[in-house]
Amino acid sequence: MMRLHRLLVPLMCALTLAAGAPAVAAERSATSAGAADVPATQLDAIRRLDFMVGKWAGSGWVDTATGRQEFLQTEKVAYKAGGQVLTVEGEGRDKADPRRIVDTALAVVSYSDATGQYRWEAFSQGHVTESVPVVGDHTFQWSLQTGGPTIRYTLSFTGRTWHEVGEYTLDGGATWRQNFQMDLRRVA
Repeated sequence: MMRLHRLLVPLMCALTLAAGAPAVAAERSATSAGAADVPATQLDAIRRLDFMVGKWAGSGWVDTATGRQEFLQTEKVAYKAGGQVLTVEGEGRDKADPRRIVDTALAVVSYSDATGQYRWEAFSQGHVTESVPVVGDHTFQWSLQTGGPTIRYTLSFTGRTWHEVGEYTLDGGATWRQNFQMDLRRVA
Protein backbone atom coordinates (compact mmCIF):
# COMPACT_ATOMS: atom_id res chain seq x y z
CA MET A 1 0.00 0.00 0.00
CA MET A 2 2.70 2.52 0.89
CA ARG A 3 4.60 1.68 -2.31
CA LEU A 4 1.50 2.45 -4.33
CA HIS A 5 0.91 5.55 -2.25
CA ARG A 6 4.50 6.70 -2.84
CA LEU A 7 3.98 6.29 -6.57
CA LEU A 8 0.58 7.91 -6.80
CA VAL A 9 1.16 10.97 -4.64
CA PRO A 10 4.02 12.26 -6.77
CA LEU A 11 1.78 11.67 -9.77
CA MET A 12 -0.56 14.33 -8.48
CA CYS A 13 2.37 16.53 -7.65
CA ALA A 14 3.12 16.41 -11.32
CA LEU A 15 0.06 18.23 -12.57
CA THR A 16 1.62 21.05 -14.54
CA LEU A 17 -0.70 23.81 -15.73
CA ALA A 18 0.74 26.17 -18.36
CA ALA A 19 -0.15 29.01 -20.63
CA GLY A 20 0.14 32.68 -19.72
CA ALA A 21 -2.38 35.20 -21.04
CA PRO A 22 -0.78 35.57 -24.51
CA ALA A 23 -0.13 31.85 -24.73
CA VAL A 24 -3.69 31.05 -23.66
CA ALA A 25 -5.07 33.38 -26.31
CA ALA A 26 -2.85 31.84 -28.99
CA GLU A 27 -3.78 28.32 -27.86
CA ARG A 28 -7.47 29.19 -27.91
CA SER A 29 -7.11 30.50 -31.46
CA ALA A 30 -5.36 27.28 -32.46
CA THR A 31 -8.03 25.35 -30.59
CA SER A 32 -10.83 27.00 -32.54
CA ALA A 33 -9.06 26.48 -35.86
CA GLY A 34 -8.68 22.72 -35.32
CA ALA A 35 -12.06 22.10 -33.75
CA ALA A 36 -14.24 21.95 -36.88
CA ASP A 37 -14.92 18.20 -36.61
CA VAL A 38 -15.07 17.98 -32.82
CA PRO A 39 -18.60 17.95 -31.36
CA ALA A 40 -19.44 21.24 -29.65
CA THR A 41 -20.48 19.36 -26.50
CA GLN A 42 -16.93 18.00 -26.11
CA LEU A 43 -15.35 21.41 -26.64
CA ASP A 44 -17.78 23.04 -24.20
CA ALA A 45 -17.11 20.38 -21.57
CA ILE A 46 -13.34 20.82 -21.82
CA ARG A 47 -13.70 24.63 -21.76
CA ARG A 48 -15.46 24.17 -18.42
CA LEU A 49 -11.96 23.41 -17.08
CA ASP A 50 -10.59 26.76 -18.23
CA PHE A 51 -9.87 27.73 -14.60
CA MET A 52 -7.07 25.12 -14.59
CA VAL A 53 -5.26 26.37 -17.71
CA GLY A 54 -1.95 28.09 -17.05
CA LYS A 55 1.49 27.65 -15.60
CA TRP A 56 1.67 27.09 -11.85
CA ALA A 57 4.43 26.84 -9.23
CA GLY A 58 4.59 26.26 -5.50
CA SER A 59 5.25 23.63 -2.89
CA GLY A 60 3.67 20.84 -0.96
CA TRP A 61 4.16 17.84 1.29
CA VAL A 62 3.36 14.16 1.31
CA ASP A 63 3.32 11.69 4.18
CA THR A 64 5.21 8.50 3.33
CA ALA A 65 6.36 5.42 5.22
CA THR A 66 9.60 7.27 6.03
CA GLY A 67 7.88 10.46 7.20
CA ARG A 68 6.75 13.75 5.71
CA GLN A 69 8.56 14.83 2.55
CA GLU A 70 8.39 18.36 1.21
CA PHE A 71 8.61 19.18 -2.48
CA LEU A 72 8.62 22.04 -4.97
CA GLN A 73 6.13 21.67 -7.80
CA THR A 74 5.45 23.10 -11.23
CA GLU A 75 2.31 22.38 -13.23
CA LYS A 76 1.44 23.25 -16.82
CA VAL A 77 -2.12 22.81 -18.10
CA ALA A 78 -2.94 23.42 -21.76
CA TYR A 79 -5.53 22.65 -24.42
CA LYS A 80 -4.41 20.13 -27.05
CA ALA A 81 -5.82 18.32 -30.11
CA GLY A 82 -7.96 21.20 -31.26
CA GLY A 83 -9.28 21.85 -27.77
CA GLN A 84 -10.80 18.41 -27.27
CA VAL A 85 -8.41 17.47 -24.43
CA LEU A 86 -6.58 19.19 -21.63
CA THR A 87 -3.07 18.08 -20.71
CA VAL A 88 -1.60 18.45 -17.25
CA GLU A 89 2.19 18.13 -16.99
CA GLY A 90 3.94 18.21 -13.67
CA GLU A 91 7.38 18.09 -12.20
CA GLY A 92 8.21 17.70 -8.52
CA ARG A 93 11.60 18.47 -7.02
CA ASP A 94 13.04 17.71 -3.61
CA LYS A 95 12.65 20.86 -1.51
CA ALA A 96 15.94 20.14 0.30
CA ASP A 97 17.79 19.62 -3.01
CA PRO A 98 15.89 21.33 -5.87
CA ARG A 99 18.32 19.85 -8.41
CA ARG A 100 16.81 16.43 -7.69
CA ILE A 101 13.62 15.61 -9.61
CA VAL A 102 11.39 13.35 -7.51
CA ASP A 103 8.52 12.96 -9.98
CA THR A 104 7.31 13.79 -13.45
CA ALA A 105 3.85 13.02 -14.77
CA LEU A 106 1.44 13.66 -17.61
CA ALA A 107 -2.34 13.53 -17.39
CA VAL A 108 -4.94 13.92 -20.11
CA VAL A 109 -8.52 15.04 -19.43
CA SER A 110 -11.14 14.31 -22.07
CA TYR A 111 -14.92 14.24 -22.32
CA SER A 112 -17.09 11.54 -23.91
CA ASP A 113 -20.41 12.41 -25.49
CA ALA A 114 -21.29 8.70 -25.40
CA THR A 115 -21.03 8.45 -21.60
CA GLY A 116 -21.55 12.10 -20.67
CA GLN A 117 -18.48 11.83 -18.43
CA TYR A 118 -15.02 13.26 -18.17
CA ARG A 119 -12.06 10.90 -18.26
CA TRP A 120 -8.73 11.34 -16.45
CA GLU A 121 -5.71 9.32 -17.61
CA ALA A 122 -2.45 9.93 -15.78
CA PHE A 123 0.99 8.51 -16.50
CA SER A 124 3.78 8.51 -13.91
CA GLN A 125 6.68 6.25 -12.93
CA GLY A 126 5.52 3.44 -15.19
CA HIS A 127 1.93 3.49 -13.93
CA VAL A 128 -1.27 4.46 -15.70
CA THR A 129 -4.22 5.72 -13.69
CA GLU A 130 -7.70 6.01 -15.18
CA SER A 131 -10.55 7.71 -13.38
CA VAL A 132 -13.86 9.50 -13.90
CA PRO A 133 -13.27 12.90 -12.29
CA VAL A 134 -15.91 15.13 -10.75
CA VAL A 135 -15.83 18.66 -12.16
CA GLY A 136 -17.38 21.46 -10.15
CA ASP A 137 -17.32 25.24 -10.07
CA HIS A 138 -13.54 25.83 -9.91
CA THR A 139 -12.98 22.35 -8.47
CA PHE A 140 -11.69 19.07 -9.85
CA GLN A 141 -11.67 15.79 -7.96
CA TRP A 142 -10.42 12.38 -9.00
CA SER A 143 -10.06 9.18 -7.08
CA LEU A 144 -8.38 5.84 -7.38
CA GLN A 145 -9.40 2.43 -6.09
CA THR A 146 -6.31 0.37 -5.28
CA GLY A 147 -7.81 -2.87 -4.05
CA GLY A 148 -7.10 -1.64 -0.54
CA PRO A 149 -7.49 2.04 0.23
CA THR A 150 -9.36 4.49 -1.97
CA ILE A 151 -7.32 7.60 -2.65
CA ARG A 152 -8.84 10.91 -3.73
CA TYR A 153 -7.40 14.25 -4.73
CA THR A 154 -9.44 17.43 -4.52
CA LEU A 155 -8.21 20.48 -6.40
CA SER A 156 -9.71 23.90 -5.62
CA PHE A 157 -8.94 27.01 -7.65
CA THR A 158 -9.49 30.60 -6.58
CA GLY A 159 -8.24 33.21 -9.00
CA ARG A 160 -4.49 32.75 -8.99
CA THR A 161 -4.24 29.87 -6.50
CA TRP A 162 -4.43 26.08 -6.76
CA HIS A 163 -4.97 24.23 -3.48
CA GLU A 164 -4.89 20.43 -3.57
CA VAL A 165 -5.52 17.90 -0.84
CA GLY A 166 -4.89 14.16 -1.08
CA GLU A 167 -6.69 11.78 1.26
CA TYR A 168 -7.25 8.07 1.65
CA THR A 169 -9.89 5.88 3.24
CA LEU A 170 -9.75 2.30 4.42
CA ASP A 171 -13.43 2.03 5.37
CA GLY A 172 -15.28 2.80 2.16
CA GLY A 173 -15.32 6.55 2.70
CA ALA A 174 -16.70 6.75 6.25
CA THR A 175 -13.45 8.43 7.35
CA TRP A 176 -10.70 10.10 5.31
CA ARG A 177 -7.09 10.81 6.34
CA GLN A 178 -5.11 13.58 4.68
CA ASN A 179 -1.68 12.52 3.46
CA PHE A 180 -0.89 15.16 0.82
CA GLN A 181 -1.19 18.91 0.29
CA MET A 182 -0.02 21.19 -2.47
CA ASP A 183 -0.39 24.97 -2.82
CA LEU A 184 0.48 26.64 -6.10
CA ARG A 185 0.23 30.13 -7.58
CA ARG A 186 -0.40 30.95 -11.22
CA VAL A 187 2.86 32.26 -12.69
CA ALA A 188 1.75 32.67 -16.31
